[in-house]
Amino acid sequence: MRPHRREPKKGRGKTKSPRGRVTNRHGCRGRRYTDKQRIESLKLIAAGMSRQEVAATIGASVETLRLWVKQAEAQGTMAPAMVAAVTGGVPGRPALGTPAEDDTEQPSPFAARDPGQGLAPAEEQAIIEQKKRHPSMGPAQIRAQLKRHKGWRLAVKAIARVLTGNGYELVHSGSRPEGASDHRFEAPRPNALWQADFAELHLPGEKLHLLVMLDDFSRFCVGHAVADSQSSEVATATLRAAMARHGKPERVRTDRGGVFVAKTQEDDFARVLEVELIDHSVGRSYHPEGGGKVESLIGTLRRELWDVEEFATRAQAEARIAAWVSEYNHQRAHMGIDGLTPADRYFGRADQVLAAIDAASRNRQGTIAQRMAAGAPVEEVLCLQRHAPLEVLRLVLADGHLELRFLGARVVLGSVQP
Repeated sequence: MRPHRREPKKGRGKTKSPRGRVTNRHGCRGRRYTDKQRIESLKLIAAGMSRQEVAATIGASVETLRLWVKQAEAQGTMAPAMVAAVTGGVPGRPALGTPAEDDTEQPSPFAARDPGQGLAPAEEQAIIEQKKRHPSMGPAQIRAQLKRHKGWRLAVKAIARVLTGNGYELVHSGSRPEGASDHRFEAPRPNALWQADFAELHLPGEKLHLLVMLDDFSRFCVGHAVADSQSSEVATATLRAAMARHGKPERVRTDRGGVFVAKTQEDDFARVLEVELIDHSVGRSYHPEGGGKVESLIGTLRRELWDVEEFATRAQAEARIAAWVSEYNHQRAHMGIDGLTPADRYFGRADQVLAAIDAASRNRQGTIAQRMAAGAPVEEVLCLQRHAPLEVLRLVLADGHLELRFLGARVVLGSVQP
């Protein structure tokens, strides 16, 4: 048997069709490009894009682009500075990205833009004010605050850039722990579960104890008390005061502390729960995971109040704690409940608030907030406390001037002549 005879290598790559058109070895013609594609490609190259980027954009090869540039140079339709940007390595011509000596380097229109450059001065000022007011807040928490109370939808990276530019060191920068995530429990409705816990607070020469009761569903602080010591009487009195204001909970979760499990006396905490037909869930020893929400609240209070302020008297400490708890309930946007405040969830207005925030945050509100009159916060514009329809656009004639009002902002169009 004769050995297989190989075809000669010469001419295997490209051949000529009967009409003289260049084809590949499969008899297929090469791709054709329109004049518009060629001109647009040359414009992109002249603007500073590399041949690789332009080739990926239009689907051509880098060699094809080089031939187009060479042809444009020969025809005089491409300036020498444009050719220099794409013919690096050729003797007598500058390399890629190096401008000619007699040309001024122009910034590329395709360069990445600073994500923080679009922030208005009022927005940057609001970011710094939030950071000063709540030093432990990170960029994501500040974003939630501004979105909830001002209707602004700002990027977390832009907020972080503003903070670092003003000398603040970012907090909460650690990554999530590896492994399977823990099961996240949340009560199904308000007053379905309350959590209670004590914490030690120190004054100069005096040690106090803070009791906090928290609604699991909304994170709303239903009650708190400052006492000389941890006692069942304090826990019972705080529970009764909270029930008088907010109703009876279905269940209360505490740790195994003696003040919570005592039931020998009539006013002991566990005894009162039995009388009121309230279920009592007691955590296991050395396993505080079930009370994470109330412990998180206590930790936030420590960072933002107890660790940064000094109190001369107990009365001053109690007043500041009461003011902080009130702000936490009604003004602080919580990351764990869709950026709502605990009061939004606890009092059943979460859907209305989220709808109003989403409607307002579709457009940037920074410029609108700058033009709003003093004393007319965006909170009023969002109609968060009202169930009335939201007025978006109105044309008003006031004092002989025609005004356009959009989401609370006033734009004077001019005076009306009689």
